[in-house]
Amino acid sequence: MKLIANIIYKRPWIVLIGLLVTTVLLGTGVTKLETKNNQDSELPEDDPIVKTNDYLEEVFGKKDVLIVGIETENVFNKETLSKIINISQEIETVQGVIGDEITSLSTINNIQGKDWGLDVGPLMEEVPATKEEILELKKEVFSNELVIGRLVSEDATFTSIIANLDEDYDQTVVYNEISEIIKKHEGQEKFYLAGAPINSHEIDTGIQDDVNLLLPLGLLLVLIGYFISFRSAKGVILPFVVVVLSIIWTMGLMGHIGFPITVVSSVLPMLMIAISSSYGIHVLHRYYEEILTSENRKVAARETVKKIGPAVLMTGITSAIGSATLIIFKVTSIQEFGIITSLGIISTLLVSILFIPAILALSKKKGEKKSTKNKEVLLNKFLLWVAAVSLKYRMRILIFTLLLFVISGIGISKIRVGNDFIKYFPKEHVLRSTFNKFNDKLGGVRTMDIMIEAKEADMIKDPTFLKKIANFQKFAESQPGIGYSSSFSDIIKRMNLQMNDADPKFNTIPDSKNTIAQYLLLYSMSGDPGDFGDLIDYDYQRAKVKLFLTTSEQEEHIALYKKFETYVNENFKGEANIEFGGEVMFWLAQIRYIVNGKIQNIFLAILIVLVFCVIVLRSISLGLLSIVPLTVSSILTFGFMGFLGIRLETGTAIITAIGIGIGIDFAIHYLLRFKEEMMITNGNLEKATETTILTSGKAIIYDVVSNILGFIVFIFSGFLPIQYFGWLISLTMITVAFGSLVLFPSLLGIFKPKSLFQQKMIVVKEETPPKIIKKEMALSEESN
Repeated sequence: MKLIANIIYKRPWIVLIGLLVTTVLLGTGVTKLETKNNQDSELPEDDPIVKTNDYLEEVFGKKDVLIVGIETENVFNKETLSKIINISQEIETVQGVIGDEITSLSTINNIQGKDWGLDVGPLMEEVPATKEEILELKKEVFSNELVIGRLVSEDATFTSIIANLDEDYDQTVVYNEISEIIKKHEGQEKFYLAGAPINSHEIDTGIQDDVNLLLPLGLLLVLIGYFISFRSAKGVILPFVVVVLSIIWTMGLMGHIGFPITVVSSVLPMLMIAISSSYGIHVLHRYYEEILTSENRKVAARETVKKIGPAVLMTGITSAIGSATLIIFKVTSIQEFGIITSLGIISTLLVSILFIPAILALSKKKGEKKSTKNKEVLLNKFLLWVAAVSLKYRMRILIFTLLLFVISGIGISKIRVGNDFIKYFPKEHVLRSTFNKFNDKLGGVRTMDIMIEAKEADMIKDPTFLKKIANFQKFAESQPGIGYSSSFSDIIKRMNLQMNDADPKFNTIPDSKNTIAQYLLLYSMSGDPGDFGDLIDYDYQRAKVKLFLTTSEQEEHIALYKKFETYVNENFKGEANIEFGGEVMFWLAQIRYIVNGKIQNIFLAILIVLVFCVIVLRSISLGLLSIVPLTVSSILTFGFMGFLGIRLETGTAIITAIGIGIGIDFAIHYLLRFKEEMMITNGNLEKATETTILTSGKAIIYDVVSNILGFIVFIFSGFLPIQYFGWLISLTMITVAFGSLVLFPSLLGIFKPKSLFQQKMIVVKEETPPKIIKKEMALSEESN
């Protein structure tokens, strides 16, 4: 650090030119940033759910879907039926849509029994001309279990058009083209868009909207925070430039590495605002102390680096380590966030420790801000009162903190985990209303896929085996939260019903394997056996049961999964291999990784930071003290989450790592300054505490104010997890400040660590900034 200080003292221009070149090189990476919302790559490749989904795609094909929901007073009117036909035809022209794989009232294959066999054809080729024809169509729809409740709601007010998509479709193109089609057909009907391209587009749009809104708003609020803290041009401009450079360096690194912007990493620019603010404030605040005792700006800048540099370096490294522990999560977006945040913190500390002192070394002494003006008298009095209370009532404060721990423990026990992506959005969001509409009318759009793999080919045609599949479906549909199920057995039941004059008692699986084979042969004469490709494989050895869920509560998803797993294991025994996959199972797997990862992350981060601090501070007692604020903050924050019902999921899972960075930042700055003052005052606890809280403590207060202003912008995010992140990280700032400014003095007074209380006195030749502070306070009070 002395080397850096001397370079800044002798050649500040060299430092600034180096920073400029680095900024330009890293800044080119910003142009390489891309947005990613594909959940498939969130889990490890060897995860059982990932493997099952890959296997399902290999057997049945990978086909995302586009869904258009149509709501009206009565679907069975000429105008609406005409729009269904026209939209179904126009969707065929959308780039990425598989033209012959569109399902609607006008395209779905209607299986009907005739004297000569099975007739397979569209349910509605053209708009019915008369009321009688419309009533006949309605009757046909309501008598077809493959349509009613699945494609048309039972109250006849809602229907859907479903289109399969090519694997390499462009979501933006699909979204734009389907939006144009819907716009053209606007009228008495209300349209709802769902499916993979719609979901992805809404997430991408939300991420972009967040960046466009939150970044400038965050910068504006931080500027306000700087002005409140320093009330000088340099106090506003210099840390603000550090913020901008830190964002450019971090996002540029992200682009060069190839990490995409996700819902989680979209908070990164705002996070860099807060982190860089912390370092900039501490550096600038120390400079204002040094300039009071030096007429030479270069000397003041050099002394600033020498004295604050080690603390900034130590806090930066420990904060980076805390963030890096997020790689223990087996969720890709969290791992990437941990890595890039660590690199961003290192970038920020370099910019802070180099840029601000270099600029100050070149600046004029005239007009420097004094550390104590009349405006700060009230803050100084408040801080001294906090120090006095902390020392006087040290045991009461410790007991109060332990009581908070007990209360927080109750809250922690109430924490719920997991969310599906639809709950990323506020209740009023169009995607939430769309999902709710499909839940109410058509049995939902969330899916759980169960692949039943028989021991040998053609076994799916066996009546006994098919009946077991049908019985499983009946069991599944009897469970709360299941809208309906779909499988090959439904097709066979429909064939049997129609071949027996639609007699309801034949709405079952036939008893003969030959009968099933004959039905399939008859179907192939007027239909395409490939119509069943997403439910059965070519060898009739693997069948897929698709369950549609109306609930988004993951506790209910877990309960359903356990019930289904128990059922299939008991009823299929050794006859088949059963695998669970699909969207819902993906989210359940992610829950497991988040819960396990969070527990491991907390212990690992605290342990690593503890060991690092013990080594650097050369004291076990100081190392233990250094983790007090972050430990207090973590416990109180998670207790708060439990009481307010904020879930532990992807967005909130990163809170601890960020909190550890903030906590260790405050703790180290406080402890190192306290250690310095204990040597100066020859072990006088009261004097050392007062001076520390008036210097490092004041910087912490400035830090808290500016960071809360920066973090509070998250409440304007379009994603609920990010909104919660804003509230929780602001709470973390407050609780960490409590641990540093209130709990630290009490603990130091109670336990009196030898490494602090048995030091040799430093002879101070010049009056120190703290004494000047007190003197100016006294003068200002007298003048008042």
